[in-house]
Amino acid sequence: MALPSNHFRSSVGSKVVMALSGLGLVIYVILHMLGNLQVFQGSHAFNGYAVFLRDMPILLWTARIGLLSLAAFHIVLAIQLTLRNRHARPVAYAVREYRQASFSSRTMAASGFVLLFFIIFHLFHLTADMIDPSSVDRLDVEGHRDVYGKLVHAFQNPFIMALYLAGQLGLGLHLNHAVTSSLQTLGFEYVAFNRLFKAAGPTVALVVVLGNVAIILAVFLGIVHG
Repeated sequence: MALPSNHFRSSVGSKVVMALSGLGLVIYVILHMLGNLQVFQGSHAFNGYAVFLRDMPILLWTARIGLLSLAAFHIVLAIQLTLRNRHARPVAYAVREYRQASFSSRTMAASGFVLLFFIIFHLFHLTADMIDPSSVDRLDVEGHRDVYGKLVHAFQNPFIMALYLAGQLGLGLHLNHAVTSSLQTLGFEYVAFNRLFKAAGPTVALVVVLGNVAIILAVFLGIVHG
């Protein structure tokens, strides 16, 4: 009988773990988007949301470290599986057939790299304040850190706005295939719910990307302003 450690070192086991870690990250992306939508309620609501998170430093940093670890684990597994598949078939197909594969599934590696670089930029930009430190010390009328003002300041910049929109393109393509693929890997594929599971990826991708793009464009177009 195969040991559990040997099972998770196998391709099937690695795919299961990668699917679970991916779905965990998807849940975070959805919650992150929903939290950021409070920008439409004004500076009081959005800065209050930021204060609520900062008032729980242990929970906040545990979540941050956990998410970064989960993301790193997910990326390492993806690279290992890609290399393992290439090693299993070192000779490329003479003619590639893409009858069943969607565009998002064929570009998973590319969208993954775009997403990785976007996440790094986002962390340096709005979390660490290393790219644009001009609004680091800005406070709102209640004396709280003006996260709302920092967000508005950022997306009024056409270059920053374009980078974030490009990041959403990578995110959408990745989610479109990843959610459905993860559900299938975990065995959630039944005839009665087949259409539902196939629609899960495009639906999640559309909702998340539209939510994020709405924030970016609303600021850039002046609908949301300081």
